[in-house]
Amino acid sequence: MAQTPVRALRLYGVAAHEPHAGESLADRTSLVQLRSLAAVVGPSKYSRVVLDEKELDEYTRVLEEVHSNTAVLPAPPGTIFKSKENLLRWLELHYFTLTQTMSAIEGHGQARLTVTKTVGVDPSNVTGAEAKESAKQLIATASQSMRVLRGQAAATITLPVPEDETAVIAQASFLVELDRWQQFADMVEKEDQRQTAIDFQLSGPWPPYDFVKMQFGG
Repeated sequence: MAQTPVRALRLYGVAAHEPHAGESLADRTSLVQLRSLAAVVGPSKYSRVVLDEKELDEYTRVLEEVHSNTAVLPAPPGTIFKSKENLLRWLELHYFTLTQTMSAIEGHGQARLTVTKTVGVDPSNVTGAEAKESAKQLIATASQSMRVLRGQAAATITLPVPEDETAVIAQASFLVELDRWQQFADMVEKEDQRQTAIDFQLSGPWPPYDFVKMQFGG
């Protein structure tokens, strides 16, 4: 007799959600509830997930829809639990840590900031020594602005600059109160106007992707 295949669950994140407040926070997902937390899940095969563009687009769609309704702790993309029972055991084991983290990010959104060189400088007229000195000055200028903005955020993470992105000076994520989002955006705009040698690109508010690192296994 053929065995019934195991119904695995894909975990998108853990949301703040009271029991009986509804069965879904995002289209094509369901909830696995444990007291004041709910795992946002979708059906899945119990196998390694290929993280292609389609998978990542669905992952961000779900988390952004949940984030528009309530606070959410993103799981790493492609996280699969073998069964609902396994997921509930994991939620129970980490419940205290999850609730503590939730209290820290609730009411906040992630701002991503990329600082680039201002367009218009002709690199053919700059020597190697001049280019190095100019790069150092731009990094120092960006760091000064980052310090100003850091004072307006609950937390800040400096992100590595990709080696192939020669125009990017600095990147960072800020955890910003949603009620103060416009004030933060206005301050970024002021820094953009004040620092004429560099440009600031702000995006968000996003779920706190860079501020949550869930642990599995072990």
